[in-house]
Parts: sequence; structure tokens; C-alpha cells
Amino acid sequence: MSQMQPKLRMFFDYLQVRQRLVLCGFALLAIVNAYCMRLCLDFSLNRIARDCNEVTAVQWENAQRANSWRTNNPYTTRSVLSAINTFAEKHAQWASRAIATPKRKKFSRMKSGMDYPPQPQPQPQPQRRFEMVPITLANSSDIWTKEVQVLITVSFYAGYMLTHIPGGRLAERYGGKWILGASILSSGILTLLTPTVVRSGGPKFVMLLRMLIGLFEGPTFPAVSAMLAQWVPENERALLCSSVLSAGEIGIIFMHLVSGFTIDEKDWAVAFYVVGGGAILWFLGFVVICYSKPDESPYIQNSEREYIKSQVCETLETEDEDANEVVPWSNMLMNAPIWALIASNMQHDWNQQEFAKELEQMLQEIETNGKSYWSELANSIQLIAPHLYSWLASLTSGSFSDYLISEGILNRTQTRRLMSWLVFISVTMYFIHDKESSARPWSILAFGAYYAGIKLLPLDMSPNFAGTLMGITNGLGALPGLVLPMLEKLEENYAIIGSIRAALWLICAGYISGDVQSYNHLDSTANRS
Repeated sequence: MSQMQPKLRMFFDYLQVRQRLVLCGFALLAIVNAYCMRLCLDFSLNRIARDCNEVTAVQWENAQRANSWRTNNPYTTRSVLSAINTFAEKHAQWASRAIATPKRKKFSRMKSGMDYPPQPQPQPQPQRRFEMVPITLANSSDIWTKEVQVLITVSFYAGYMLTHIPGGRLAERYGGKWILGASILSSGILTLLTPTVVRSGGPKFVMLLRMLIGLFEGPTFPAVSAMLAQWVPENERALLCSSVLSAGEIGIIFMHLVSGFTIDEKDWAVAFYVVGGGAILWFLGFVVICYSKPDESPYIQNSEREYIKSQVCETLETEDEDANEVVPWSNMLMNAPIWALIASNMQHDWNQQEFAKELEQMLQEIETNGKSYWSELANSIQLIAPHLYSWLASLTSGSFSDYLISEGILNRTQTRRLMSWLVFISVTMYFIHDKESSARPWSILAFGAYYAGIKLLPLDMSPNFAGTLMGITNGLGALPGLVLPMLEKLEENYAIIGSIRAALWLICAGYISGDVQSYNHLDSTANRS
């Protein structure tokens, strides 16, 4: 790697590439990879269950044929056992006759004058038969049920939520580079192993694998936040951070296209190899080019390094020894804006998973009807376009937010709340026009404002603990993924749920804050982490 650094430095200097943009690009791709690995099995699960059912049905049919052959073949075990049973029956009859009439001297009782007592009749011996247990195979349609598929889907979130906070804290202490790199690399390797586990292990092992992928993928957002806090200047935060944190929309688009094209290939495993291979390639580039802090990068120009230092938050600690300070857990958990942020993250994840499920259902319909994905490509593009528009809307909202702050029109908290109110209005209109074609533009506007006004709040509220704060809010915000089937039933049975969700957005808009919170200041007397 040391031999590559001078050449890469010359390359970046020649192109005048800003290293903060390079890091943001790799962070964006990290989140794209994370979403692809998260959704890869979800988009393919229906085909996996169907193919496993077909394979097991063929195995069961072959076993039945083999049993039939053994029954009709005179030299099979069943025929030999039948012959033994027949011989045993005949031998038992002969033995019983021999015992019933024992040999003795033939003379007449009358001649001897003796009266012999009657001989006891022998009891018939139980006949011993040799039984052959029939060979049967359980049909996997009884294994890959809809309930099992739901458990496989939610098992990811059971692991995903657990490692958010530890991952964020590790990223703050030891740098986000290796935490993020290890997270994506481990998830990528497990994704590559998924087809083998599906074909060899069955649903239980797939659940365990999905939980492990969730455990490894959990630190992604906290590690990205810890790195962005070190690299992104305050006057560019809304634009750059929202473009990175909204990259999940691009991941959804890419995963839908890859899964769709594998329908024509008739091999669902291809999607896992593409996604897992992409994650490993990303890791190789990331560890060579990116670093946790500007001071550690050998490629950054001195002018850019000084610019970043002058524009980051004044309370941000950039020295390594400062990262080992304690975390004020009690102050964080008693902070109202954090809980407003958690509630808004839950709302966003709920909506995002519903939209992703629409894409999944479309793939199922294409496959069920026996159509080619190419023939339905126009409809697919129409369905995935809102996700692209949401990402573009986040760029627009972020740029507009930076303009309002830099020009002094609004302060940071007022700008974030403006975006939050825009989210509330858009979500309300979406629920009013639910199931109508006019509803989707409102969701696009809501998502764009969300990424520029709410998602990046951990970097505003506490740059020193941005990883930990993102771990708390994004980890608990993923709770709808764990109980999504229950939430869907509630929303279907009770129309008031939509009104409650809109009201929660209103509460969140009133309590969020873009100001640096008191717990951001490092204090060695706080509760130890």
C-alpha cells in the first residue's frame, strides 16, 4: 500500500479532487451496499421458497420410485424379508404340529390297563416378522411457509438493532474507517455464502445467517456519521450529509433492478453474488483511499485540511486521546430532541419498508405471470422512479438548507424545523391521498426534506458523539422492521393509525433541535461508557 500512496497522491493532485468529496462518495456507496445486502434476500425469498419446494418434491418423487423398484425387484431387501417371513410362518406351523403329537411307544391303553392323563396342548409361539420401514421425505412446502419467511425477514433486524450503539462508540474511539470497512466486508462475505446456506442448511440456518448479517451491518450508519463529523464542514453539512444518508434510496433501486434481471436468468443466487462481490470490491477501494480523519489522510492537500478544520464545529475534538472520554448517557437519554428524533426515524423506516415491499410484490407478480422483466421494464422504472426522485429531493433540500444558514436567513434549528414541518405537511397529504396516484409526489417531498432536516441531526446535536447518537436514534428507529407484520395489520384494520402517524410527525417537528447539546462537551466526570 505504501508504494501506491505516492501515485494516488499525484493522481488526486492532478485532478484537483477534494478528499472530503471522495470520502462522501465511498460513504454513499457503503450505504448503497448495506441496503442491497439487507434487501437481497427479501426480494428473492419467494423464489427461494418455490425452488426449494420444487427440489424437495423431485427428491420425494425419486424416493417413491426407488421404493417402488425395491418392492417389485425379487432381489431387493423387501423381497428377501418377505421370503424370510414366509419361511418363518411355515416353520412355525411344522413346529407346532411336532409339539402337538410327540413321539412315544405305540400301545393301547386298554391293553396296559392304564389310563394316561391328557397331554397339555402347547401354546402357539408368537410369529416373528421382519418389518421394513418405508422411506419418506418431508415436503419442504411445510418448511418454507409464509410464517417462516416472515421470521427470516425480521431476523435481520433482531441483529441489526443490537450493534448500532457499540458500533458508534467504537467508531468514535478507534476511527470509523475500520469499523465501517469490517461491517461491509463481513456482511458481503455472508451474503456470498447465503445461496450455499439456503441449499444445504434450510430455514433455521438462513435465519441465523440473516441475524449475523444484521449484527455486522448494524455499525454502518453510526460509523458513517462519526466520519462525516470529522470531514464535512458545517456550511456544507446539509448537502453532503443528506446525499450520503439518503443513499438507501439508490440501494433500493439497484437491488430491484438486479433482482428483476435475475428472473430472466432463472437463478436467484446471481443477485447474492453480484451484491456480495460489490461489497468486497468497495472494501478494497475504501481501505486504500479513505481515512477516519483529515489529519490521517496522505492524499489531502494542506489547503483543504486547514479549510475543514476551520469550518467544522468549534466543540469537535479531533485528537485521538479525546475520543476515549466518557459518554454522558444520562444526559442523552433525558434529552427531548433525541426522543423526537427516534420517533421520526421510526416513521421514516416504516414508510420506506412499505415502499420497498411494493417493489418486492411487483417482482413476484412478474414471476407468477411468467413474464420477462424486460417486458415490464417500463412499469418497473415507473415504480422505482420515486426513490430516485427522493434522493434528488434530498440534494435540493440540503442545498437550500445550507443556503438559508450561510446567508443568515434562518439559524440551524429554524432550518431543521422548517424541513420537519415540510415533512409533516407532505406526510399528511400523503395519508389523505393514500392509494391514489397523487399520493406519491408527497412522499417524495417528505423523504427529501427528512434527509436534509432530520436524519443528519446527530451531527448537529453532538459532533463528538455523532456515532453514538446515530446508534441510539437509528437503532431504535429500526424497530418497525422487527414488528412490521403487526404494524401492517394494525394499519389495515384501523384507519386512525394514519392520523396517529401524522400527529407523531407534528410532535417531532416541534421538539427537534439543530443546536449543539450540552452533553457534546467532553467531561471526564460523566458516567463512564
